[in-house]
Amino acid sequence: MYANPKSGNQGSFVRDGAVEGWDLHPGGRDTGTPPEEVLTAYIYGSHAIAECCAYAGLFPADPRPFTGPPDLWVELPERDYWQH
Repeated sequence: MYANPKSGNQGSFVRDGAVEGWDLHPGGRDTGTPPEEVLTAYIYGSHAIAECCAYAGLFPADPRPFTGPPDLWVELPERDYWQH
């Protein structure tokens, strides 16, 4: 998941190295979505991080990775991160 400040949460779904979906918005489902995924989207509502964790089968016991405070701040080296 990528929290884009301009357009909202977006994500990609990759299974076994194959991209199955991209530019996804947590909570957005199509008509072929299995019922359990629709229920997960409803339960987690507008909580995109929680929905992404549930979708991946992750249920962290400690909320601190999401709510903070961070354990460590790391300064990235100078470089042009927009170039590939």
